[in-house]
Amino acid sequence: MAWIALEGMRFHAFHGVYDAEKAIGTEYLVDVYVKAGIAKAAATDQVEQTVNYEIIFRICQLEMEQPRHLIETVLAGIIARMKHQFVTLQAIRVRVRKLNPPLGGRVAEAWVEEEADFVATCPRCKRKHICYSDNNCWCKEINLHPATKETLVRQFGTTCLCESCVKLYAG
Repeated sequence: MAWIALEGMRFHAFHGVYDAEKAIGTEYLVDVYVKAGIAKAAATDQVEQTVNYEIIFRICQLEMEQPRHLIETVLAGIIARMKHQFVTLQAIRVRVRKLNPPLGGRVAEAWVEEEADFVATCPRCKRKHICYSDNNCWCKEINLHPATKETLVRQFGTTCLCESCVKLYAG
């Protein structure tokens, strides 16, 4: 596994709760760190086999272009889009920094950072698998009968098993 990172992506954006922030905007820095397998990309020398950092930049740019009250919301949007775009992410860390926030005094930056680990252990077979634990998870696309879902929750405490085990229950 490897960390793929983009640091110091700079954007002028209009996030904030104050009218002045919404009108004139301010500078932001965004850092994204993604943990993913790179063996296929290294062996084939093909960008399609890795997490393309141009796409990471575009995702951040799209989120920064949508004015929000909170940088927490911007950060959550980046992570959600990343999970949707790269379904093999094993972990992610994102930091959004607002430079010179208008707080009535000199402050270099305010920032919010979140990190998430998406590697889970299947409670049935104990194999490692990727689990986003939300509506972006690959397992939401597998059609399980409601009674089967109830059985899985009762037996394992979750419906999120590895792909092989979920397919076994899906039939």
